[in-house]
Amino acid sequence: MNGLEFFVLYRLPYLALPFYLIMLGVRIWVWMRFYNPALKLLPRARGSVYGVWKQQYRPTIHIFPGPRSKNTEWKRAIKGFVFFTGLYKRDKILWLGSWSLHLGLFLVIVAHVRVILPLDLDPICLRIALIGSGLMTVSGTYLLVRRIIVQRVREITDFRDYLAEFILLFFSATAFLVVLDGGVSSEALRHYVSGLSTGTAAVIEVQSMFVWHMLAVQLLLIVIPFSHLLHLGGIFLSREFLGTSDTFAGEFGSGFSGLKDGQDEKPLTTNH
Repeated sequence: MNGLEFFVLYRLPYLALPFYLIMLGVRIWVWMRFYNPALKLLPRARGSVYGVWKQQYRPTIHIFPGPRSKNTEWKRAIKGFVFFTGLYKRDKILWLGSWSLHLGLFLVIVAHVRVILPLDLDPICLRIALIGSGLMTVSGTYLLVRRIIVQRVREITDFRDYLAEFILLFFSATAFLVVLDGGVSSEALRHYVSGLSTGTAAVIEVQSMFVWHMLAVQLLLIVIPFSHLLHLGGIFLSREFLGTSDTFAGEFGSGFSGLKDGQDEKPLTTNH
């Protein structure tokens, strides 16, 4: 193992992970503090960042066509969150790449449960990781090409967007190649993670592609707080997400329009 490989595997994690957590905390604090400065004028909000932030998240009141039941709100939110139905209704071409990319990422994450479960899941988890990383690579390339050839998307794209997408492709492609090369055993991964968590250099024998994959993982951690990839967690702090299921469902007043979403919704009636 040369010096670069040792640095990537056993030194860079102690820089990348704290940097990610600190910058993520800073971004969230700044966003909470300055999202709507006018709210500082509200009673009991002065001097409290959390107090200002909390008062932004009053539930949306549907006056027309009518209020939704809690059951309907939950069903719409879960359906929209899992299947990106709001994005599907707005832009089907973007939805195809975006949903596939997130599905691939989900499969890659699921494949890593073998590290924490004391079971021999290597064969099935490696197969899941191969499918997930392959899906991520194909859909990530699709989204990158779309970003380049579609003028309206290209005009709002800056260097950070391209950098984040190239690193994400680097991550998925190296994951795919690691699995093709036989992968890394669960026992070796547990030994490696245990060594990192205890501050001891638990040296393991791995293929060079695994080193490149770990470099990609840590570059992602460094870049996420400064790129559009921050929506990975930021969506759960957005006013739209906390206030109404329309964030993911992508429509307003579905009960009045006769759509299948929320058949229990009824328009408000007025007695004359």
